[in-house]
Amino acid sequence: MFKQPAKFPDDLDPIGVYVHIPFCKTRCNYCGFVSYESDAVLENRYIDSLTREIQGLGSSRLLLNSSFPRRVDSIYFGGGTPSVLDPDIFAKLVCSVSEILIPTNQLEITIEVNPGTYGKNELAVLRHTGITRLSIGAQSLNDSELHKMGRSHSSLDFTKLYSDSRSVGFENISVDLLAGYPGQTLESLEKSLQGIIELEPEHISVYLLEIKTGSKLERDFRNGRLTPLDDDVLADMYEAICSRIQESGFQQYEISNFSKKGRESVHNKKYWTDKIFLGLGLAAHGMTGRARYSNIVDLEKYLEITNHERSAIDSLMVMDALSRFKDAMIMGLRLVDGVDLELMGRYYGFDAYSFVKECLQDLESAGLYEIEKKVIKLTPRGRLLSNIVFSNLL
Repeated sequence: MFKQPAKFPDDLDPIGVYVHIPFCKTRCNYCGFVSYESDAVLENRYIDSLTREIQGLGSSRLLLNSSFPRRVDSIYFGGGTPSVLDPDIFAKLVCSVSEILIPTNQLEITIEVNPGTYGKNELAVLRHTGITRLSIGAQSLNDSELHKMGRSHSSLDFTKLYSDSRSVGFENISVDLLAGYPGQTLESLEKSLQGIIELEPEHISVYLLEIKTGSKLERDFRNGRLTPLDDDVLADMYEAICSRIQESGFQQYEISNFSKKGRESVHNKKYWTDKIFLGLGLAAHGMTGRARYSNIVDLEKYLEITNHERSAIDSLMVMDALSRFKDAMIMGLRLVDGVDLELMGRYYGFDAYSFVKECLQDLESAGLYEIEKKVIKLTPRGRLLSNIVFSNLL
C-alpha cells in the first residue's frame, strides 16, 4: 500500500479568479449551468451583491485562513452570458478585484461573449476597460444546428462579432465548438471547424456534448423525442476534429483545448496544474489549497445573504494532502503533456509513481495511458475514455 503524502505543496504562484454572470438572452437546450433569463433590474441587484462579495474577500476566511499569494494573473468572466451586461460593468468589477488582490503585469482578463449581444461600440469599451481575451461561443456555423441547440444567434452573427472584435484591437480570441449534438454529422462539424480555422483565432475549444441534468436536452432524451449520437460516432468526430485542428497549426494542450504557440488559456490552466483559484458569484467554485468550496446556487438567497454582508459559500470541504494530490492528478491528466510523477512526488513529499501504478494496475493493458521517464500521459484512446482512468484515481 502506498504511503500518504507527507505535505501540502507551497503555493507561490499568482492565483486566478473566476466571476460568474448567471444571465442569458435565452437558455440553450443542452445547458445545465446555473443561469437566468436576462432582466435589467435583477442584473443590477446581482452586480451590487457580487461587488459586495468581492469587497468582503479581504476579511473572509478564504483569505485569512490561507497562505497563498495575494497576486492575481487571471480574471475570467464566465456564465451564463456575461455579454448581456453593459460592458462598463466589467471595469468596475476588475477594479473591485484589484483592490483586494494585486494584479501582475501580465494579467489576463477573459470574458465570454455570445454572438448577437455586443456590437463594435461595446467591444471597444471592453478593450478600453483592459479585457485582454475574448471567448466566443460559436458552437456551430450551421444555422439549422444552432436553431436545434436553442442558440439565439446565427452564423452571420458570429462572423460579425469576430470581425468587430479584431477591428477594435482584440489579439487573443478563443472560439468554442460543440460536437455530438443530435442531428450533427462529421461533415457538418468539419465544415463549421473549417470556417473557424479560416478566421485564424488564437485558441479553439471543442466540447463533446454532455447530457446535463435538468437541461431541456436531457428531458428530450428521457422522453424519446431525441436520440443521442452513437458513442462510436462521437469517438470518430473527436479524433477527426483533433487531427484537423492540429494540421492547421494549433497545438492540442488539453482534452478539449487547442491553441497557437503561447496562447493557452492562463486561467483554465490553473485548474489543470494544481494552482489556486477563487470563484466569485452565484454557484461559483474555488480551491484555496487547503479547501474546495462552492457558492450558493439559489439567486434570491445569494442576493439576500450578500446584502447582509455574509459569506456566499454554501459548502466547504477541508482537504488533506491526499485529496488535493488526487485532484491534481485527475486534473493534470487532462493535459496532453501529462503529469511528471517525479516532480509531483517532490511537491507532495511521497512516492507518486507507486500510487499511480497501484491505482491503475487494472488498466495497464487497456492502452489508456502510458508512463515514460516517470511522466504519465493519457493516450488518444485514453482521452476519449478519461473518466475510466480518473475514477480509478479517486
